[in-house]
Amino acid sequence: MPKSKRKARSNNKSGFIGVRKNGKYGKYVANISIGNGKEKYLGSFDTVKQAAKAYDREAIKLRRPFFKLNFPKKAPVGYTPIQKALLSTNTVGYRGVSKDKKKFKADLRIAGKLTYMGTYDTAKEAAIVYDRAILKAKKSKSLLNFPDMVHNLDVEPKRTKQKVRSDNTICYKGVSKYCNKHGDKFKLQITINGKRKIVCGFTSALDAALAYDQAAVKNGNKSHTLNFPMDQKEKKKQKKHKEKKKLKKKEKKEKKKQKKTKKKELTFQEYKEMLHA
Repeated sequence: MPKSKRKARSNNKSGFIGVRKNGKYGKYVANISIGNGKEKYLGSFDTVKQAAKAYDREAIKLRRPFFKLNFPKKAPVGYTPIQKALLSTNTVGYRGVSKDKKKFKADLRIAGKLTYMGTYDTAKEAAIVYDRAILKAKKSKSLLNFPDMVHNLDVEPKRTKQKVRSDNTICYKGVSKYCNKHGDKFKLQITINGKRKIVCGFTSALDAALAYDQAAVKNGNKSHTLNFPMDQKEKKKQKKHKEKKKLKKKEKKEKKKQKKTKKKELTFQEYKEMLHA
């Protein structure tokens, strides 16, 4: 739920959106922008809160986003702000989604950095991933592609496994083919910390795919985004198995040490025999 308290803006001494004080009469005036540089006068009020509430009533009618309300917690139950219009250059039809050859990729700018969120078979799949990132980053819901869709942010959605073609061409994530004077070569592309890195010179697509997975794992990418997620699972199992073996060896050594250092306790009969010896 959005916060109801708002910090005063540098250009707004009243501390509320759409409200200013009329110094001549000591009243508070409320205005709201209705587009094309025009403003609508909402009235003059005795208190700043009355003016702020008047602004919110009009803003709700215009379905403004929560962050543009003075009292977002007092918005009507089920209130849904109008979605932000798509850019004229957007040909895909979803926010944060662009076409990458025959696939669709999702990107979101977080804290000034463009974050790459993977490539998907359909535009809708990429749009859902974008929406989940919007919610995790606690951005305005007016930026969502599907505002009515419910997401469980604690569980990552499963992706369909990518089929590998037998001709060893462009069949792996992040791998593409190119030609040079020495013949056909393969390169990998991966985004790390918002920057796309390219490594060329691989003799096979498989080598490039393995290198891509290594870089992805170091970057902390999820297992389902790798070319060989099962391989990574097996590695984790092997690592756990080795750790268990090490613990068992340590326990055995400690038990042996305890047996050696532990003093032998004599029975009463053994004690008597020792005295008469």
